[in-house]
Amino acid sequence: MFKGLRGITVLVAAAVVVVGIAYGGFVSSHESSHEDAAPGSETAACCLLKARLNDSDPESRVTLDPKNFQGDVRKAYEAAERNPALLAQLHCYCGCDKADGHKNLLDCFRDTHGSTCAICVGEARDAEAMANRGVPVEQIRDALRARYAAAHGS
Repeated sequence: MFKGLRGITVLVAAAVVVVGIAYGGFVSSHESSHEDAAPGSETAACCLLKARLNDSDPESRVTLDPKNFQGDVRKAYEAAERNPALLAQLHCYCGCDKADGHKNLLDCFRDTHGSTCAICVGEARDAEAMANRGVPVEQIRDALRARYAAAHGS
């Protein structure tokens, strides 16, 4: 159906639109619970709304299929699959931005890079755990930076 970089770009754009529409409905239905929140401080739980793509079409996937991996790597690919909007907002501190041209943590799980990198795996799993506790995206970014950037010289 979709091939190459252009197909990926189309799929990502479609996922962003779907998440934006879903997020808008979520915010309007939960305005009272966020009245006192500072502008731009939505929780990462909002990012758990995901663009669920058709699993029967491998070319429509946002990440590689987690079933292709084992252990912690599989759990990280599952986290990326469940939380693409969250991971797309986070930086990866392993250096893949320079080495592989990755623009965010989600990119690590679009290819096999995430399967060979403990930093990517750790970041994805930590980000999901924090998001599940309702930690705001800004705090997730700060926590990942503190834990991974300093330890790995990024």
